[in-house]
Amino acid sequence: MNLNRIHHGIVSLIEPIPTGASELQTISILERGAIRIGNAIAGMLRSSLRGAPMNWDPWILKDGDRYLMFYLQGVEGQTPWWSVSNLCGAISKDLYEWDDLGILLAPDPNHAWESGRISAGHTLKENGTYYLFYSAGGKEGRELKSEGIGLATSTDGIHWERQYKHFPLIPSEDDPDYGRCNWSNHFHWRDPYIFKDPDSGKYFMFTCASSKTPGNFQGCVGVAVSDTIDGKYQLLPPVLVAPPNAKNWGFYHLERPQVIYRNNQYHLFFSCFRMFQNQKWLHKHPRGRITNSSLHWYVSDRITGQFLPVAQNQSIVPGSETSGLYGTNLLETETPDEYIGYGWYHRLHVLEVSPRYRICWTGNGYEMRRANPSGLQFPRSISSGTLTAASES
Repeated sequence: MNLNRIHHGIVSLIEPIPTGASELQTISILERGAIRIGNAIAGMLRSSLRGAPMNWDPWILKDGDRYLMFYLQGVEGQTPWWSVSNLCGAISKDLYEWDDLGILLAPDPNHAWESGRISAGHTLKENGTYYLFYSAGGKEGRELKSEGIGLATSTDGIHWERQYKHFPLIPSEDDPDYGRCNWSNHFHWRDPYIFKDPDSGKYFMFTCASSKTPGNFQGCVGVAVSDTIDGKYQLLPPVLVAPPNAKNWGFYHLERPQVIYRNNQYHLFFSCFRMFQNQKWLHKHPRGRITNSSLHWYVSDRITGQFLPVAQNQSIVPGSETSGLYGTNLLETETPDEYIGYGWYHRLHVLEVSPRYRICWTGNGYEMRRANPSGLQFPRSISSGTLTAASES
Protein backbone atom coordinates (compact mmCIF):
# COMPACT_ATOMS: atom_id res chain seq x y z
CA MET A 1 0.00 0.00 0.00
CA ASN A 2 1.34 3.43 -0.93
CA LEU A 3 1.31 5.36 2.34
CA ASN A 4 2.21 8.56 0.54
CA ARG A 5 -1.02 8.44 -1.47
CA ILE A 6 -2.96 8.05 1.80
CA HIS A 7 -1.12 11.06 3.20
CA HIS A 8 -1.80 13.15 0.10
CA GLY A 9 -5.54 12.58 0.31
CA ILE A 10 -5.90 12.96 4.07
CA VAL A 11 -3.76 16.08 4.25
CA SER A 12 -5.92 17.85 1.69
CA LEU A 13 -8.99 17.06 3.80
CA ILE A 14 -7.89 17.73 7.37
CA GLU A 15 -4.89 20.06 7.50
CA PRO A 16 -6.38 23.46 6.55
CA ILE A 17 -8.96 23.42 9.38
CA PRO A 18 -7.93 24.87 12.78
CA THR A 19 -6.73 22.74 15.66
CA GLY A 20 -6.35 23.08 19.41
CA ALA A 21 -8.74 22.73 22.31
CA SER A 22 -8.68 26.47 22.97
CA GLU A 23 -10.23 27.13 19.56
CA LEU A 24 -13.26 24.98 20.27
CA GLN A 25 -14.72 27.76 22.42
CA THR A 26 -15.04 30.22 19.55
CA ILE A 27 -16.19 28.18 16.56
CA SER A 28 -19.42 26.69 15.29
CA ILE A 29 -20.74 23.21 16.02
CA LEU A 30 -20.02 22.22 12.40
CA GLU A 31 -16.43 23.40 12.67
CA ARG A 32 -15.99 21.56 15.96
CA GLY A 33 -17.14 18.38 14.32
CA ALA A 34 -14.71 18.84 11.42
CA ILE A 35 -11.82 19.42 13.83
CA ARG A 36 -12.63 16.33 15.88
CA ILE A 37 -13.02 14.17 12.79
CA GLY A 38 -9.75 15.48 11.37
CA ASN A 39 -7.93 14.87 14.64
CA ALA A 40 -9.38 11.36 14.89
CA ILE A 41 -8.32 10.45 11.34
CA ALA A 42 -4.83 11.83 11.89
CA GLY A 43 -4.56 10.01 15.21
CA MET A 44 -5.52 6.68 13.65
CA LEU A 45 -3.11 7.12 10.78
CA ARG A 46 -0.22 8.09 13.03
CA SER A 47 -0.98 5.17 15.32
CA SER A 48 -0.79 2.82 12.33
CA LEU A 49 2.59 4.33 11.42
CA ARG A 50 4.10 3.88 14.88
CA GLY A 51 7.80 3.16 14.42
CA ALA A 52 7.89 4.67 10.91
CA PRO A 53 9.91 7.81 10.03
CA MET A 54 8.28 11.18 10.67
CA ASN A 55 9.55 14.46 9.22
CA TRP A 56 9.33 18.13 10.14
CA ASP A 57 10.98 21.57 9.89
CA PRO A 58 12.30 21.78 6.30
CA TRP A 59 14.50 24.57 5.00
CA ILE A 60 15.79 25.05 1.45
CA LEU A 61 18.91 26.53 -0.13
CA LYS A 62 18.72 27.53 -3.81
CA ASP A 63 22.16 26.58 -5.08
CA GLY A 64 22.63 27.43 -8.74
CA ASP A 65 20.41 25.10 -10.77
CA ARG A 66 19.54 22.85 -7.82
CA TYR A 67 17.67 23.01 -4.56
CA LEU A 68 19.14 21.56 -1.37
CA MET A 69 16.53 20.72 1.23
CA PHE A 70 17.29 19.98 4.88
CA TYR A 71 14.73 18.55 7.27
CA LEU A 72 14.42 16.75 10.60
CA GLN A 73 13.48 13.10 10.91
CA GLY A 74 12.46 11.12 13.98
CA VAL A 75 10.37 8.03 14.67
CA GLU A 76 6.59 8.05 14.97
CA GLY A 77 5.57 7.29 18.55
CA GLN A 78 8.68 8.54 20.36
CA THR A 79 8.05 10.52 23.56
CA PRO A 80 8.36 13.48 23.54
CA TRP A 81 7.83 13.46 19.79
CA TRP A 82 10.77 15.88 19.28
CA SER A 83 13.19 14.13 21.65
CA VAL A 84 15.23 12.28 19.00
CA SER A 85 15.93 13.55 15.49
CA ASN A 86 18.51 13.45 12.74
CA LEU A 87 19.17 16.07 10.10
CA CYS A 88 18.37 14.64 6.68
CA GLY A 89 18.65 16.04 3.17
CA ALA A 90 17.27 15.88 -0.34
CA ILE A 91 18.22 17.45 -3.66
CA SER A 92 16.05 18.59 -6.56
CA LYS A 93 16.24 20.45 -9.85
CA ASP A 94 12.62 21.59 -9.88
CA LEU A 95 11.03 21.20 -6.40
CA TYR A 96 9.19 18.21 -7.85
CA GLU A 97 11.55 15.25 -8.20
CA TRP A 98 13.70 14.77 -5.08
CA ASP A 99 16.73 12.54 -4.54
CA ASP A 100 17.18 11.39 -0.96
CA LEU A 101 20.56 12.21 0.62
CA GLY A 102 19.84 10.33 3.84
CA ILE A 103 21.19 11.50 7.21
CA LEU A 104 23.55 14.47 6.96
CA LEU A 105 24.07 15.10 10.68
CA ALA A 106 23.24 12.83 13.60
CA PRO A 107 23.43 13.47 17.36
CA ASP A 108 27.00 13.26 18.66
CA PRO A 109 27.38 11.21 21.88
CA ASN A 110 30.77 12.85 22.48
CA HIS A 111 29.18 16.24 23.15
CA ALA A 112 26.38 16.32 25.74
CA TRP A 113 24.78 19.47 24.27
CA GLU A 114 24.09 17.69 20.93
CA SER A 115 23.87 14.07 22.08
CA GLY A 116 20.09 13.71 21.84
CA ARG A 117 18.74 15.47 18.76
CA ILE A 118 19.56 17.78 15.90
CA SER A 119 17.06 20.61 15.50
CA ALA A 120 16.26 23.16 12.80
CA GLY A 121 18.70 25.62 11.32
CA HIS A 122 19.74 27.57 8.24
CA THR A 123 22.13 26.90 5.36
CA LEU A 124 24.07 29.43 3.29
CA LYS A 125 26.79 29.36 0.66
CA GLU A 126 29.62 31.88 0.55
CA ASN A 127 32.77 31.84 -1.57
CA GLY A 128 32.31 28.18 -2.47
CA THR A 129 31.81 26.99 1.10
CA TYR A 130 28.48 25.82 2.52
CA TYR A 131 27.64 26.84 6.09
CA LEU A 132 25.06 24.84 8.00
CA PHE A 133 23.96 26.48 11.24
CA TYR A 134 21.97 23.98 13.27
CA SER A 135 20.53 23.69 16.75
CA ALA A 136 20.72 20.64 18.96
CA GLY A 137 19.71 19.27 22.35
CA GLY A 138 20.82 16.73 24.90
CA LYS A 139 19.71 13.19 25.49
CA GLU A 140 18.16 13.03 28.94
CA GLY A 141 17.60 14.82 32.22
CA ARG A 142 18.45 18.52 32.27
CA GLU A 143 20.24 18.21 28.91
CA LEU A 144 17.00 17.05 27.22
CA LYS A 145 15.58 20.53 27.75
CA SER A 146 18.83 22.36 27.01
CA GLU A 147 19.65 23.62 23.53
CA GLY A 148 22.60 25.13 21.71
CA ILE A 149 23.63 26.24 18.22
CA GLY A 150 26.40 24.65 16.19
CA LEU A 151 28.05 25.05 12.80
CA ALA A 152 29.06 22.54 10.14
CA THR A 153 30.73 23.31 6.81
CA SER A 154 30.90 21.55 3.46
CA THR A 155 32.46 21.87 0.03
CA ASP A 156 29.59 20.13 -1.80
CA GLY A 157 26.49 20.77 0.36
CA ILE A 158 26.18 17.05 1.09
CA HIS A 159 29.13 15.98 3.26
CA TRP A 160 29.48 18.02 6.45
CA GLU A 161 32.15 18.60 9.09
CA ARG A 162 31.34 20.14 12.46
CA GLN A 163 33.25 23.28 13.45
CA TYR A 164 33.99 23.93 17.12
CA LYS A 165 36.32 26.95 17.09
CA HIS A 166 33.54 29.39 17.97
CA PHE A 167 30.74 26.92 18.59
CA PRO A 168 28.52 25.82 20.20
CA LEU A 169 26.92 29.17 20.85
CA ILE A 170 25.05 28.93 24.15
CA PRO A 171 24.26 31.82 26.52
CA SER A 172 25.71 31.43 30.00
CA GLU A 173 23.47 30.81 32.99
CA ASP A 174 24.10 34.38 34.20
CA ASP A 175 23.29 36.03 30.84
CA PRO A 176 21.18 39.13 31.58
CA ASP A 177 18.74 38.54 28.71
CA TYR A 178 18.36 34.80 28.02
CA GLY A 179 17.53 31.89 30.30
CA ARG A 180 15.23 28.98 31.09
CA CYS A 181 11.50 29.47 30.82
CA ASN A 182 9.49 29.51 34.02
CA TRP A 183 6.75 27.24 32.69
CA SER A 184 8.70 24.12 31.74
CA ASN A 185 12.31 24.88 32.71
CA HIS A 186 13.21 24.50 29.02
CA PHE A 187 16.23 26.43 27.76
CA HIS A 188 15.00 27.54 24.34
CA TRP A 189 17.93 28.43 22.09
CA ARG A 190 17.36 27.05 18.62
CA ASP A 191 16.31 27.60 14.97
CA PRO A 192 19.14 29.97 13.94
CA TYR A 193 18.63 32.18 10.89
CA ILE A 194 21.60 34.10 9.46
CA PHE A 195 21.07 37.49 7.82
CA LYS A 196 23.89 39.48 6.20
CA ASP A 197 23.07 43.13 6.67
CA PRO A 198 23.44 45.00 3.34
CA ASP A 199 24.50 48.21 5.09
CA SER A 200 27.12 47.04 7.61
CA GLY A 201 28.14 43.76 5.98
CA LYS A 202 27.86 42.08 9.38
CA TYR A 203 26.18 38.76 10.01
CA PHE A 204 23.22 38.68 12.37
CA MET A 205 22.06 35.36 13.80
CA PHE A 206 18.41 35.38 14.84
CA THR A 207 17.34 32.57 17.15
CA CYS A 208 14.35 31.45 19.19
CA ALA A 209 14.92 31.94 22.90
CA SER A 210 13.35 32.58 26.31
CA SER A 211 13.79 35.98 27.92
CA LYS A 212 14.42 36.58 31.59
CA THR A 213 11.03 38.13 32.21
CA PRO A 214 8.28 37.22 34.71
CA GLY A 215 5.44 34.84 33.96
CA ASN A 216 5.03 31.81 31.71
CA PHE A 217 5.10 33.62 28.37
CA GLN A 218 8.74 34.48 27.77
CA GLY A 219 9.16 33.64 24.09
CA CYS A 220 11.51 36.00 22.32
CA VAL A 221 13.73 36.28 19.26
CA GLY A 222 17.35 36.64 20.25
CA VAL A 223 20.19 37.92 18.11
CA ALA A 224 23.97 37.67 17.90
CA VAL A 225 26.36 39.46 15.55
CA SER A 226 29.69 38.64 13.89
CA ASP A 227 32.00 40.31 11.38
CA THR A 228 32.42 37.01 9.52
CA ILE A 229 29.95 34.24 8.75
CA ASP A 230 31.84 31.65 10.80
CA GLY A 231 33.29 33.99 13.38
CA LYS A 232 32.65 34.50 17.04
CA TYR A 233 29.08 35.72 17.45
CA GLN A 234 28.46 38.30 20.17
CA LEU A 235 25.11 38.14 21.94
CA LEU A 236 22.88 41.21 21.81
CA PRO A 237 19.56 41.87 23.62
CA PRO A 238 16.45 40.28 22.04
CA VAL A 239 14.97 41.99 18.99
CA LEU A 240 11.45 40.81 19.85
CA VAL A 241 10.54 40.45 23.51
CA ALA A 242 7.72 41.14 25.93
CA PRO A 243 7.56 44.88 26.70
CA PRO A 244 8.39 45.91 30.28
CA ASN A 245 5.53 45.11 32.69
CA ALA A 246 3.55 43.46 29.89
CA LYS A 247 0.77 41.28 31.31
CA ASN A 248 -0.52 39.79 28.07
CA TRP A 249 2.56 38.90 26.03
CA GLY A 250 1.50 36.31 23.52
CA PHE A 251 4.14 33.60 23.31
CA TYR A 252 5.55 30.83 25.46
CA HIS A 253 8.12 30.29 22.72
CA LEU A 254 8.68 31.17 19.06
CA GLU A 255 9.96 29.01 16.20
CA ARG A 256 11.59 29.17 12.77
CA PRO A 257 12.40 32.91 12.50
CA GLN A 258 13.24 34.42 9.11
CA VAL A 259 14.22 38.01 8.26
CA ILE A 260 13.72 39.74 4.89
CA TYR A 261 14.82 43.31 4.13
CA ARG A 262 12.34 45.24 2.00
CA ASN A 263 11.32 48.88 1.55
CA ASN A 264 13.87 50.08 4.11
CA GLN A 265 12.44 47.80 6.79
CA TYR A 266 13.37 44.47 8.29
CA HIS A 267 10.50 41.97 8.17
CA LEU A 268 10.57 39.19 10.78
CA PHE A 269 8.46 36.05 10.35
CA PHE A 270 7.99 33.22 12.87
CA SER A 271 5.54 30.51 13.95
CA CYS A 272 4.01 29.43 17.25
CA PHE A 273 1.52 26.69 18.02
CA ARG A 274 -1.71 28.14 19.36
CA MET A 275 -1.54 25.95 22.47
CA PHE A 276 1.62 27.86 23.44
CA GLN A 277 0.02 31.29 23.14
CA ASN A 278 -1.46 33.37 25.92
CA GLN A 279 -5.25 33.14 25.95
CA LYS A 280 -5.54 36.76 27.06
CA TRP A 281 -3.47 37.79 24.05
CA LEU A 282 -5.43 35.55 21.68
CA HIS A 283 -8.72 37.12 22.67
CA LYS A 284 -7.51 40.48 21.34
CA HIS A 285 -7.51 39.10 17.80
CA PRO A 286 -10.50 38.51 15.51
CA ARG A 287 -11.96 35.02 15.45
CA GLY A 288 -10.02 32.68 13.20
CA ARG A 289 -7.07 35.05 12.75
CA ILE A 290 -4.66 33.10 14.95
CA THR A 291 -4.37 29.38 14.17
CA ASN A 292 -1.51 26.90 14.32
CA SER A 293 -0.60 27.82 10.76
CA SER A 294 -0.64 31.61 11.18
CA LEU A 295 2.68 33.09 10.06
CA HIS A 296 3.45 35.91 12.48
CA TRP A 297 4.87 39.07 10.92
CA TYR A 298 6.70 41.89 12.72
CA VAL A 299 8.74 44.79 11.34
CA SER A 300 11.47 47.18 12.44
CA ASP A 301 13.44 50.06 10.96
CA ARG A 302 16.55 48.71 12.69
CA ILE A 303 17.99 45.22 12.43
CA THR A 304 18.48 45.11 16.19
CA GLY A 305 14.82 45.93 16.84
CA GLN A 306 12.59 46.27 18.56
CA PHE A 307 10.27 44.54 16.12
CA LEU A 308 6.58 45.43 16.31
CA PRO A 309 3.40 44.03 14.65
CA VAL A 310 3.15 45.08 11.04
CA ALA A 311 -0.09 46.96 11.77
CA GLN A 312 -2.51 47.47 14.61
CA ASN A 313 -4.50 44.27 15.22
CA GLN A 314 -2.65 42.60 12.34
CA SER A 315 0.43 40.60 13.19
CA ILE A 316 0.20 37.73 10.69
CA VAL A 317 0.55 37.26 6.94
CA PRO A 318 -3.04 37.28 5.57
CA GLY A 319 -4.03 33.89 4.20
CA SER A 320 -1.51 31.92 6.27
CA GLU A 321 -4.10 31.11 8.91
CA THR A 322 -5.90 28.68 6.61
CA SER A 323 -2.92 26.96 4.97
CA GLY A 324 -2.56 24.21 7.56
CA LEU A 325 1.24 24.64 7.42
CA TYR A 326 3.49 25.11 10.40
CA GLY A 327 6.96 26.65 10.52
CA THR A 328 6.37 28.36 7.18
CA ASN A 329 9.45 29.77 5.45
CA LEU A 330 9.71 31.92 2.32
CA LEU A 331 11.73 30.81 -0.72
CA GLU A 332 12.57 33.36 -3.41
CA THR A 333 11.38 32.67 -6.95
CA GLU A 334 12.33 34.14 -10.30
CA THR A 335 9.10 36.13 -10.22
CA PRO A 336 9.61 39.54 -8.58
CA ASP A 337 7.59 40.10 -5.43
CA GLU A 338 6.75 36.40 -5.08
CA TYR A 339 7.95 33.67 -2.75
CA ILE A 340 7.09 30.01 -2.32
CA GLY A 341 5.70 29.33 1.14
CA TYR A 342 6.74 25.91 2.46
CA GLY A 343 6.74 24.11 5.81
CA TRP A 344 5.15 21.00 7.30
CA TYR A 345 1.73 19.68 8.27
CA HIS A 346 1.96 19.12 12.02
CA ARG A 347 -0.92 16.65 12.37
CA LEU A 348 0.79 14.04 10.22
CA HIS A 349 4.43 15.15 10.26
CA VAL A 350 4.38 15.57 6.49
CA LEU A 351 6.53 18.12 4.66
CA GLU A 352 5.09 20.58 2.15
CA VAL A 353 7.84 21.70 -0.20
CA SER A 354 5.92 22.33 -3.40
CA PRO A 355 4.91 25.57 -5.14
CA ARG A 356 1.39 25.05 -3.76
CA TYR A 357 1.50 28.22 -1.67
CA ARG A 358 2.77 31.61 -2.76
CA ILE A 359 3.55 34.57 -0.52
CA CYS A 360 3.30 37.74 -2.58
CA TRP A 361 4.30 41.32 -1.97
CA THR A 362 1.25 43.36 -2.93
CA GLY A 363 2.91 46.75 -2.76
CA ASN A 364 1.58 47.39 0.73
CA GLY A 365 2.44 44.10 2.41
CA TYR A 366 2.69 40.32 2.17
CA GLU A 367 -0.20 37.99 1.43
CA MET A 368 -0.32 34.20 1.22
CA ARG A 369 -2.19 32.65 -1.69
CA ARG A 370 -2.87 29.11 -2.79
CA ALA A 371 -1.47 28.62 -6.28
CA ASN A 372 -3.86 27.70 -9.06
CA PRO A 373 -3.57 23.91 -9.21
CA SER A 374 -4.20 23.84 -12.95
CA GLY A 375 -1.03 22.66 -14.65
CA LEU A 376 0.99 22.58 -11.42
CA GLN A 377 3.27 19.67 -10.69
CA PHE A 378 3.55 18.82 -7.03
CA PRO A 379 6.53 17.06 -5.45
CA ARG A 380 6.79 13.30 -5.20
CA SER A 381 8.02 11.56 -2.10
CA ILE A 382 11.71 10.76 -1.84
CA SER A 383 11.30 7.96 0.67
CA SER A 384 8.82 5.46 2.07
CA GLY A 385 8.09 7.78 4.97
CA THR A 386 6.09 11.00 4.92
CA LEU A 387 8.26 13.50 3.09
CA THR A 388 5.73 15.39 1.00
CA ALA A 389 2.08 16.16 1.32
CA ALA A 390 0.95 17.55 -2.00
CA SER A 391 -1.33 15.51 -4.21
CA GLU A 392 0.11 14.21 -7.43
CA SER A 393 -0.93 15.94 -10.62
